[in-house]
This record gives sequence, C-alpha cells and structure tokens, in this order.
Amino acid sequence: MSECEPIEVDIYKTARRAETFLFVPAGVSPDAWPDGLADTFSPAERVMGLTLTAQQPLAAQPATEVMAAIKERGYFLQLPPNPISAVSPEESAEC
Repeated sequence: MSECEPIEVDIYKTARRAETFLFVPAGVSPDAWPDGLADTFSPAERVMGLTLTAQQPLAAQPATEVMAAIKERGYFLQLPPNPISAVSPEESAEC
C-alpha cells in the first residue's frame, strides 16, 4: 500500500477515555488489534467507517499522518487535545 492509496478504516471510541478514537483497517475485529489495544480500549464502540485519502480533511490531524501510522503500526490512536497547548499565549493568564 502506498501512502497515497486510499485506506478503508473503522473508527472506534470508548467510554473509558473521553475524546479518544482508534482508527484501524476496516474489518479488523478488536480481538485482532495489535499491542493489546482491545484490553486498554474496551469497551470499544464502532463510531463509523471511512475511506481515508491523503486529501481527506480530519478535525485533529492530517489524514496522511493517520494513514502513515496505520501502515506502520496497524492503527492510529487519536488522543484528546492537550488543554494547556490549546490555549494561545495571548489567552494565557499572567501571574
């Protein structure tokens, strides 16, 4: 699979970790997820299926980053945004 080749993925979430999403190749069941993800990510709830392309707009990161991670590791784990880094320097309170 080349980096520009579209990838069919399933996206999962879990109630145990808010705003955390797992992207895996479509059709890969939780018992086949790499690195014990099924244990740490359960209970997993499938949110949607998606065809990722290099031009696919995603909310939290470039699709190419997700595609590269899936190609390399077999999954992409999207963690919640860091609230400290989400605040711009102009918005931070002065001490």
